[in-house]
Amino acid sequence: MRDGLLPFLRCPVCQGNLSLATDERVGPHVMRGRLHCAACQRDYPIVGGVPRLLSRDLPPDMAHTARNFGQSWRMWNQIDDERYRWQFLRWVQPLQPTAFADRLVLDMGCGKGRHLRVASQFGAREVIGVDLSEAVDVAFANTRDLDRVHVVQGDIFHMPVVRDFDLAFSIGVLHHTPDPAKAFAVLADLVRPGGTVACWVYGRENNGWIVNAVDPVRIGLTSRLPSSVVRALSFGLTSALFAGIGLVYQPASKLGIKPFYSDYMIYLRDLGFCETQNIVYDHLIAPTAAYLPRAEVERWFDDAGLVARSLTWVQKVSWAGVGQKTV
Repeated sequence: MRDGLLPFLRCPVCQGNLSLATDERVGPHVMRGRLHCAACQRDYPIVGGVPRLLSRDLPPDMAHTARNFGQSWRMWNQIDDERYRWQFLRWVQPLQPTAFADRLVLDMGCGKGRHLRVASQFGAREVIGVDLSEAVDVAFANTRDLDRVHVVQGDIFHMPVVRDFDLAFSIGVLHHTPDPAKAFAVLADLVRPGGTVACWVYGRENNGWIVNAVDPVRIGLTSRLPSSVVRALSFGLTSALFAGIGLVYQPASKLGIKPFYSDYMIYLRDLGFCETQNIVYDHLIAPTAAYLPRAEVERWFDDAGLVARSLTWVQKVSWAGVGQKTV
């Protein structure tokens, strides 16, 4: 934790200001210490350079989700800045890099920190990433070289940060919470009037086969298996997937034919085997995953009072939404 993070932190219980006590520093980072809330007399540890601002024992479904995704990001901890910039701009379209310049930015559900790096490269004034899982340790390792990037362990439903961000986004996270609509409302609440809210979520459209055929297997079996077993299974499935892309989707694309899921399959080809295996793995290990119809995502933006709204059907399987908070 850098000292510059402190003004942006709040007690997740009472929203009080926090004070910092340092036990160990390494360069600019407080590696061990504690944060104290004078208002409610709670203390929160700083461990491994990351403030641990968790306010409650997690419900079993959230704890299961956090554990599985924490393991995922530890396995797929690599950083590929160029690839991730390309991918990120698809997920926050129509936002462009200039939307981040000199802004106070929040990543709600930051995973291994890849989007924190991208936002920083786009010129953000400060970037704060919050995640529930132990992925925060990976995110800290992946961003500790960046002066204005910060990582916090916290609960989406009890966010330990200020309500004054210029731009807040959540990519691939809301649909893994027990209440995606409430999680989106929290995201919007963290943005100042006139600020920007962006999210990317799984779509219900074109994904009925996943809901009906894959979800029961994921919920009942694969999300409960050891990570080593699921990783081996994801490798086999990704190999079969890439064989299908090479044998069916690429030839069809050259002929101007677009079979079912064509846009997404070509996207996976461009993304590469390793990143695609990570996606397959995540689909297998998530205890909770919602596939959301357009109308529901639109309601989120309406209920939050967001205007200048844009909703894009990404690869015809997911929704990228952007809106501005009314002044």
